[in-house]
Amino acid sequence: MLKIRAYHRPKQIDEAINLLSEPDVGRTVIAGGTDLLVNPRYMVGVREVVDLRDLGLTFISGPKDDDAGEGMIVIGATTTMRQVALSPLIQGLASGILARSAAVCASPNIRNMATLGGNTASALPSADTPPTLMALDALLVLAGPHGRRTVPLGEYFTGPARSIRQPGEIITEFRIPQLPANMRGGFYKIGRLSDDIAMVNAAVTLVVRDGLIAQARVILGAVAPTPLRVRAAEAALEGQPLTEAVFQQAADLAVEAARPISDQRASADYRRRMSGVATLRALRQAAGLVPQPEEWHHA
Repeated sequence: MLKIRAYHRPKQIDEAINLLSEPDVGRTVIAGGTDLLVNPRYMVGVREVVDLRDLGLTFISGPKDDDAGEGMIVIGATTTMRQVALSPLIQGLASGILARSAAVCASPNIRNMATLGGNTASALPSADTPPTLMALDALLVLAGPHGRRTVPLGEYFTGPARSIRQPGEIITEFRIPQLPANMRGGFYKIGRLSDDIAMVNAAVTLVVRDGLIAQARVILGAVAPTPLRVRAAEAALEGQPLTEAVFQQAADLAVEAARPISDQRASADYRRRMSGVATLRALRQAAGLVPQPEEWHHA
């Protein structure tokens, strides 16, 4: 049984950081609460919660200039999955892969509460949106006692439920750099049910010029301790035409790169084989060989 002795709802980011920086108090953050309140391991040693929902971090804006003067789309950390899925701006990014990954994250009731920041902060390998954010070369902004820092999303994760986030730090926003106009994406999720946790997911982006793949990103989820960027598959795609043979080679390399475990949802062998299936189907979507699903209609 949970025994929370104090609930804090700060109005300023600095106030939240100060609360979370006090040692030996047993405080943790909460936004949507869809992970924290249902997973006992997250509550070990927790006696107080700090609610981030009043910090003004629920927004989607852009493109706008960041500190480097580059046009970016910026998403606040407490923006809900439903808001991400239904945003026309997000739906227009690389065939809408981020919107689609948000739209298949759990059930409608969960998506009304779960936040983009929380889906990343928990650092679960099976999370749906980190692979698509990584495929879009997204950056993550952390604010803490020593100021703010911006890191590529792929550098945030260090292991299952582990990250580079330091005591007192919170995720404030995600920044998606200006994307090539001809970038297309694909996202494919395999789960027992449509709203279940992923057994495997794959996110792909392709930039095509003169009929050849100029840039590729291939990211797998739920098959390694962290979201897995398959650089060998990317290298095999770049400079090649949009053919089934090229895509199959990339899918085979994804299978080789996967390092899954067996658990109650799927065996390691099944996950490894499905890594290739998910990658191939995401590539077909990105190439326009199959219709793009529009899961956000059901968000």
